[in-house]
Amino acid sequence: MAEEKAGRLLDMTVGNPFRLLMRFSMPLFLGNLLQQIYNIADTAIAGHMLGDAALAQIGATTALYSLLTNLAFGMNNGLALPVSRAFGARDSERLQKSVAWMTILSGACALTLTVVFLLVRFPLLRALQTPDDVFSGAMNYLTVILAGIPLTMAYNLEASLLEAVGNSRTPLFLLLFSSVLNIFLDMLFMGPLGMGVGGAAIATVLAQGVSAVGGFVYICKNYPELRFGRREMQATRGFVGDMFTTGLSMALMSAIYNIGSVILQGSINRLGNAYIAAQVAARRMSELIYTPGGALGMAVATYSSQNYGAQKRTRIAQGIKAGTLIYGVWWVIAMVLTFTAGGHAVRMITGSADEIVLSAATRYLYINIPMIPPMAVLVIFRGMLQGTRHRVSPLLCSAIEMAGKIIFALWVVPVYGYIAVCICEPITWVACFLFSSGAVWMNRRELDDRYWGKKEQPAH
Repeated sequence: MAEEKAGRLLDMTVGNPFRLLMRFSMPLFLGNLLQQIYNIADTAIAGHMLGDAALAQIGATTALYSLLTNLAFGMNNGLALPVSRAFGARDSERLQKSVAWMTILSGACALTLTVVFLLVRFPLLRALQTPDDVFSGAMNYLTVILAGIPLTMAYNLEASLLEAVGNSRTPLFLLLFSSVLNIFLDMLFMGPLGMGVGGAAIATVLAQGVSAVGGFVYICKNYPELRFGRREMQATRGFVGDMFTTGLSMALMSAIYNIGSVILQGSINRLGNAYIAAQVAARRMSELIYTPGGALGMAVATYSSQNYGAQKRTRIAQGIKAGTLIYGVWWVIAMVLTFTAGGHAVRMITGSADEIVLSAATRYLYINIPMIPPMAVLVIFRGMLQGTRHRVSPLLCSAIEMAGKIIFALWVVPVYGYIAVCICEPITWVACFLFSSGAVWMNRRELDDRYWGKKEQPAH
């Protein structure tokens, strides 16, 4: 099937797991890398054109924006897993029904998020203890970003749908176009037009909207097997309920993790503008280095879903080993880059001469990047669990992360300052690594065809 579609579909139920994961995850990695490079460029443009105050305005909303986008993206990625399973099982009727209800549920989620968070954005920024001198700019930035959630989610819906059937290249090309357009609009809106950080938000929303339109046209033209009509929208309650809970599980997983980040952001905001600016620069750099993790996690989830639908469980275990090996190689590269160029990169991104900003951001990188290995295994395990219909374990894992961040935000950061921010995530990674390892061990027989009948069994 994959060959007949000239690369538009990738059947991961046959072939070498290492090569399949590399083939599928590389465009995802490049796409995530491109997104992070854009984020860095966005930050650099704001810092160089508008100064440290603009960095603080954007940084004060970063955790909240991440919460919203990851909630939306988590929902779409979760809804895409039943699509992957139907594709792996060669069930065209179920595939079209899954696409139909993915679209309906994703649209409802986008509208709900937009309305609710626009209504509560003011008290949320106050609850985050946003400094008064950056509050107005942060509010302008956040308002535009929230209004654009439907466009953001539409693009992610299309990307997740294409990735579910093995096409991870087209989302990369759409993202490339969007990022270039975004950077151009950033320079226009924050430069000659003098629109401040609000201009950066408008540029982001407009660029994502263009990508969403392009993705819609591409799918309609090239994927007749994904089209649906009224008949496919009349699915049974059990079918819709299963799709909704699958999407909700991944959405909550992302949301729970990011709720902890939002609370932690509040403690960072209390440290002052210099540390807010340092944190936004450090997070931009660290997220750039974490990009293979997101790509591999999604690749393992899709790979596991397709093989789960095809009743090939032993291949899932092989995929875990391949994914872990790939991430291990990247970690070695990341360590070299961090300790040879990390400090210079922070200075280039921020455009700041404040030694507090520069030293704090560099310290964050030097502490977090060496601790990638437990996070890498965690990401691989969580992707596999999600792909094999385990909803509770990944959710609990994210709850552990949230609890760790809340503890640090309320009791550790106020006492020890920014160094506590630097060590917060590595400690939670280790705790979650231990938990996810236990979950995989308890369900290890599900990854061996010798212990699995042909009839699909429910996850627990």
